[in-house]
Amino acid sequence: MNPDLEALVLAFDALRQARSGDEARRLEALYRSKLNDVLTRHSGISLDALMRAVDLAHQRWVHGQQKPATLPPKA
Repeated sequence: MNPDLEALVLAFDALRQARSGDEARRLEALYRSKLNDVLTRHSGISLDALMRAVDLAHQRWVHGQQKPATLPPKA
């Protein structure tokens, strides 16, 4: 995964896991800052397209984090 996209996915995941309050506001500000940094370096992409890419990559990342179900051993 692209390092910029990975950083955004991790920041997005932290934001989603956050409760309300100061921590959530701090994590949202961090996520928005990372979005703006990427948009500054890659001027050909829109905020909407970048957020969609982060959402899709996050879904795939979460799916990849899940452990496969195991079958019980045969007796």
